[in-house]
Amino acid sequence: MVDISQSQTRLSEELLLLQELGFSDIYVHDFPAVFRYRNSGDSDTDSDLRLLEVITAYLTTGNPGDVVAAAFDKREQICLVLAKSLTIGSADYVATRAFLLALRNADTWIDLYPFLATHCKRNVDKRVRKLNESITDLFDDLQLAATEYRFYDIENQFPRSRGYRRIKYPDEPPTPQRFLRDLMHICVAQSATFELQNNEASLIQYMELFGAADALRRCSFLRHLTYESHDGECSVLKGRVERLKRRLDKVCQYARTAALIRLVKRLPSVPFRWVEDTLVGTGEGSLEICRNPMEVVERVLDQHPLSAEQTEALLRHYPDLCKNWEQRSRFVNTHVHPELRIILDLCRPLLSGPHPPPGHVAPLPIGCSKRSCLCCIVWIDLFNDTAGMKCVTGGTNGRPCDDWALPGAAGEMKQVSNWRYFDKSVVNGIHRRLDILIGSLTRTEEGETHISENGGFPEGSPADWWLAAA
Repeated sequence: MVDISQSQTRLSEELLLLQELGFSDIYVHDFPAVFRYRNSGDSDTDSDLRLLEVITAYLTTGNPGDVVAAAFDKREQICLVLAKSLTIGSADYVATRAFLLALRNADTWIDLYPFLATHCKRNVDKRVRKLNESITDLFDDLQLAATEYRFYDIENQFPRSRGYRRIKYPDEPPTPQRFLRDLMHICVAQSATFELQNNEASLIQYMELFGAADALRRCSFLRHLTYESHDGECSVLKGRVERLKRRLDKVCQYARTAALIRLVKRLPSVPFRWVEDTLVGTGEGSLEICRNPMEVVERVLDQHPLSAEQTEALLRHYPDLCKNWEQRSRFVNTHVHPELRIILDLCRPLLSGPHPPPGHVAPLPIGCSKRSCLCCIVWIDLFNDTAGMKCVTGGTNGRPCDDWALPGAAGEMKQVSNWRYFDKSVVNGIHRRLDILIGSLTRTEEGETHISENGGFPEGSPADWWLAAA
């Protein structure tokens, strides 16, 4: 590759342009690096990943750029390994010790509420606010869809909600239709006015919101709307319902601590460490990007300048592209994402020892407080294939992230001879994705170009094109 700073600048510009174009890669959800909870028979990885994601949720403040990743180092005694996107300071160690102490003294998640209110307030408030946005936006559409849905008995429609229903309806059990309507109303009302505080009133409000959100996220009606194959307007509804389910799940995540409390009580002195290695030879830093997005478009299409027809076609789809670009900061601060910091820290010693044959490699689950970005999943998948590892994360949004830094020389491992291939393939893969998307948008032949609903690939794109030659 050329000088890493030049490669990084071009990559960041192309990632930023993909962001502006609303791009999301629907295919990376099926990459082996993304763990499939419901479709996997690997209960150990499933359990570890759920524990790790709860840990990262509690250790994330919600401050801008604060993303935490975690894994278990099981080479000798179990050790919790943590990494984050921002600089690690003494406050991170204090918070981690306080959280582990709170877990040791807790019987239920309610006992963790004081820690939640002091350390995670900003993140909890943000999650509740996003839930309110989704359910308010969908309220009328869900009510309409419910009139066309065939409800069966309430036990099947709302699994694991019997205790909640007994408390809410002591006299007469509700019909499934009424229960759905009540849950939606409670979620809207409680999330609209919520602000996390370390007092009893705030705790009661959060418990009320959690009870309704937990019952709603499990209901068969929402699962029906996301499992069905829809076209046109219905496919947009499906995407919005999927977003609502994710946001319901995020609000409820702080209460899913029973297994974690049991683990910490069984291993009360479990050690932890934050990955603080100074990485050398990466793409991290403050980079100045070009002034005009059309410079990136011309470079990707290898056409200088664009024709007036191509420019008009692109701006017809995205009329605010140049204005939005100008309003952004001219500088992008890049960093190696915490998932990759975990891999770079743990995989060197794992690869240096006896390596099991293919098919017998134990997965390395990595929990993260934010779904992994497009570049992380592509890099991890390439690393797994080349190094014979099975690093997995809990999910991806398939979206580009312009602050993603190339690991560069930090990815060098004696056991992996062609480590440069990872970065080169990510750079080429992002360039190829942008080339396909811009090419479809600037097509000047007669007829409209059809872009997928998620702002991703044009219709008919091959599902294996991400394997573009490095």
